[in-house]
Amino acid sequence: MGENIVATPAADAVNIPAPRLRFEPSGREVNPAVGQTVLALAQRARVLVDHTCSGAGTCGKCRVRMEGAASPLTDAERHFLAGEQLEQGFRLACQAYPEGDVSVLVEEIGPLEILSGGLPLRVRLAPFVAKEYVELPRPSIHDQRDPLARLEERLNGRLRVRPDRDFLDSLAMAFDAAAGQLTLARAGRDLISVEPGDTRTTLLGAAFDIGTTTVVCYLRDLCTGRLLAVKAAANPQTAYGADVIARIQHTQSGHRAGVELRKAITGCINQMVAEACDEAGAAPRQVYEIVFAGNTTMLHLLMGLPVESIARAPYVPAVLQGLDLDAAGLWLKVHPRARAYLLPHVSSYVGADIVADLLASRLHRSKRLTLLVDFGTNAEIVLGSRERLVACSAAAGPCFEGGNISCGMRASRGAISSAALKDGRLALETIWNGAPAGICGTGLLDLVALLREHELVDEAGRFQNPGELQHAPPAIVQRLETGAEGPRFLLAAPGESANADALALTGRDIRELQVAKAAIAAGIRVLCEKLGVDRSEIREVLLAGAFGCSIRHESALSLGLLPRCPGARYRSIGNGAGAGAQMALLSARSRREAERIARRVEYVELSASPSFSDAFMDEIVLAPTG
Repeated sequence: MGENIVATPAADAVNIPAPRLRFEPSGREVNPAVGQTVLALAQRARVLVDHTCSGAGTCGKCRVRMEGAASPLTDAERHFLAGEQLEQGFRLACQAYPEGDVSVLVEEIGPLEILSGGLPLRVRLAPFVAKEYVELPRPSIHDQRDPLARLEERLNGRLRVRPDRDFLDSLAMAFDAAAGQLTLARAGRDLISVEPGDTRTTLLGAAFDIGTTTVVCYLRDLCTGRLLAVKAAANPQTAYGADVIARIQHTQSGHRAGVELRKAITGCINQMVAEACDEAGAAPRQVYEIVFAGNTTMLHLLMGLPVESIARAPYVPAVLQGLDLDAAGLWLKVHPRARAYLLPHVSSYVGADIVADLLASRLHRSKRLTLLVDFGTNAEIVLGSRERLVACSAAAGPCFEGGNISCGMRASRGAISSAALKDGRLALETIWNGAPAGICGTGLLDLVALLREHELVDEAGRFQNPGELQHAPPAIVQRLETGAEGPRFLLAAPGESANADALALTGRDIRELQVAKAAIAAGIRVLCEKLGVDRSEIREVLLAGAFGCSIRHESALSLGLLPRCPGARYRSIGNGAGAGAQMALLSARSRREAERIARRVEYVELSASPSFSDAFMDEIVLAPTG
């Protein structure tokens, strides 16, 4: 006889609970897979953990506090976390992974300083989506035509009717409910909706600027043009990477990665539309069109299009032209037959947001030579006038958003946003006037300009010996000290900052700014060369985006980030992308103008420019160049 063999039950059969990871203060929970980092789990749970290196362990910004069984410390954690922090349970989310039940406390980011204002809209109200009222003859025993035939007779070919099942259903119901009194909603020459009665006064539209870091929504009444609500939020895709390259890389991490990014942004859009409509006393189904501006990658991710080719030479995206699409196909929860228009792009790295900037600023109509700079990880630059427009994208790196800076952070609560010498004292202003938690891009620019002015830092970006600074103000000289990486400038001593850590600017931080400055200034030089003009001939400089609208022009000029142009006007245009998107929403003519602008702009690929490398080396100094 054979032996009686008793099988050991599987873990599921004996109800051994799977390990759980709980994020605080959100309370969200996930079941971790073996070896899955806290950062990856946070992305699954849609918990935003600040980081700029896409999980490479090189930025040290993804600090969380963990309680429970966790993986051993890594070298990166020992490098970035002090002994006291390790004792308190701090870990790097991209390095640590749970080995049992774990609770993770994530420091909330924000509120972010989000730029929602922009240029005044100069546009004649004539939206692409509109409504009109019609009355159709009632049926009789002598006239038994169906509602579609009656409607087509009334339109006489003026509008295109595409009678799918849903359209026929809504037409029949509206015709019966209102005795032939109908309101037609059209998009261009396409009939998109039929409604019972007279609903002409109910016609809303939304314009979105989808930025890499922030998203802004403008809700407008398309009958009157009136602005009903403005909503702003952090882009939830930040959980998957701080910049476009990181998000492109994320799409290659698994077959569902692109869907995750798409769900994140469409969920954000739907929530913002709902909140804006609620504020206006309306419903999302009263929104008949949404217009989108954003960089090429952001709008491709919104559509679910592949983005790998954007980051790979020769940098050709899936589509550049403007697109008029069904909003439902983009997973947008508005009117069931609403339209979505995505503004056109110039290239992979000069996107629809820059086209919207140009539309709103009217640079393409200017008689004067004008320079437009939109700062970011990739700084977009446009130079020209109504005669000719050239553009490029300079790889500035993330320092303007606090990335790759040892104590850098985004423009949120506690960020040092400006630095100046007042009454012999160093005055550091922080966002929301809180204790300093780090330094954002505008503060970095001000501080380095101040250090250069008083010669604590030389043109090459090196800190000077305090003993040689005889005429520098003592208030800033005494902040020079030596750290683990060499000389540094103390911003906040231990105990003075929001997290009790010392905050200091290092030589490596200054080099990050030097590289960004050199890339942008060299890009401007290449565009001048392309047009055959000198920088001194520029008569207006337009600064776009949150960073461009917050910097002190004199700081940028003193370091050579912007060219000194005698007699030129330097002007911040606010959220020009948002203004341009609203113009395209309110005016079909503005939409066509945006299409023409995109075709006119000549794109210059800096990596293929023979003069860019020499210009970059000339501009690496922290000073204006000739």
